[in-house]
Amino acid sequence: MGQLLRPKIVLLTEKMSRNDKAQDELDFGICNVDKSRTITIYLSNITSVTANWTLNYVKFPKKQTVSKYTTTQWEEENLSKLDDPAVFEFSDASGDLKGKSLPLRKIPEGLFKPPMPKDDYEKQFLPKKILVNFRPK
Repeated sequence: MGQLLRPKIVLLTEKMSRNDKAQDELDFGICNVDKSRTITIYLSNITSVTANWTLNYVKFPKKQTVSKYTTTQWEEENLSKLDDPAVFEFSDASGDLKGKSLPLRKIPEGLFKPPMPKDDYEKQFLPKKILVNFRPK
């Protein structure tokens, strides 16, 4: 009898999402079109199996509406979104992530930070830090 192990990666952010309806959205705040904004995300492998990961573009699905009178404010906002992957740059787009990753620690300012590894062995289990740069057009 064998056991098949599959890796599972979760996305962690420095700050909690302010949008209760969309926890998977990353908030860059208000950005001037002449400036860029960078945020930090972390990939964490919650299994004991090494994960091979790659970032891929997924087109934002536009939902068909029956009437403008039946749409919610959130749906109206989603209908007006411009989906352009060229405005994002990532510090890393693929790699391997050993598991089980060490958990992020919460500091008093409300931010989540990676733990301080005790030695070189623990360093290999740190969550993968990825910088996401948003450059509006």
